[in-house]
Amino acid sequence: MRVMVTGGTGFAGSHATAALVRAGHDVRLLVRNEEKLRRTFEPHEFEVKDFVLGDMTEQASVEEAMEGCEAVLHTAALVSMGSERADEVTRSNLRGTELVIGGAAERGIERILYLSSLGALFHPRATDIRANSDVVESRNPYTRSKANAELYVRRLQRDGAPITTVFPSAILGPDDPALSEAMKGIGTFVNTCILRSAGGYLSVDVRDLAGVQLRLLEEGRRGGFIAAGHFLAWPQLGDLLDSITGHRVRRLPGPGWLMRAAGRVGDLAKRVVTFELPLTYEGMCFATQMPPIQDSPELAELGIRFRDPLETYTDALRWLVSAGHLTAGCAPKLTAAG
Repeated sequence: MRVMVTGGTGFAGSHATAALVRAGHDVRLLVRNEEKLRRTFEPHEFEVKDFVLGDMTEQASVEEAMEGCEAVLHTAALVSMGSERADEVTRSNLRGTELVIGGAAERGIERILYLSSLGALFHPRATDIRANSDVVESRNPYTRSKANAELYVRRLQRDGAPITTVFPSAILGPDDPALSEAMKGIGTFVNTCILRSAGGYLSVDVRDLAGVQLRLLEEGRRGGFIAAGHFLAWPQLGDLLDSITGHRVRRLPGPGWLMRAAGRVGDLAKRVVTFELPLTYEGMCFATQMPPIQDSPELAELGIRFRDPLETYTDALRWLVSAGHLTAGCAPKLTAAG
């Protein structure tokens, strides 16, 4: 089938595009930069020749890209954690979803997949998050935009639109075209410190996520699906990073309430200064209150298996080293191996 893909030069979108191509499908990408398109797929060793230059917020570009396609995969999203772009993030991500997902539904396209985020469903007091859990309003511009887009998509689904939604956790792995937030976060853990607190880190391998999207599109499944991957408590993650890098990652001890209070201070500080440590109130809520979340059981029924975290983190960290985002001193074992 011919699949129109947005976000194809991003992390999740590029790997999903590669999975579609390897499975024998035709792809047409909506991209903003032709040179970035070429660079993105060099590690995947193929070239995407069918593309439309434009933006997900431009109706004419979206309509041109959809022409003649039998399926749509919408992974594009503007991601910025800074308050200076909050309105732009909220507005653009909703508008893009309206044009791409809504436009595909209006055209009668029968296979439409929207890549959402578990952040749209996370609540600090949640103990059992599922794909049909209530959407949660957020302070963070990005997760708020994903929540607003999810509400829009659910309205279309209730009206019978053939839409599949996938909710991934933090996405990790190799070959990240622009150093996404989760990958940047793992680098920060190794470079600076990791929490020693309640909670833990939930992540999915970008290659596994690509496989989920491929299979759901091929099967024509509808509804919502959680692709959570693996949950590691902070001590487990610290030990794993130590073993992979050969470097003792510093631990930042503190009870959950203190970390969340520090996040509030970080929110205030980031209004006037920029610093690398991902210290925000919402980030600390995710870090200290995120429960282990189960993948949707239907994925296992489709034969989808998520690889061991050791492989995911090793490949992610090895890529960070090779791309120059981690120094030899922070990952001596990987540097020696590379």
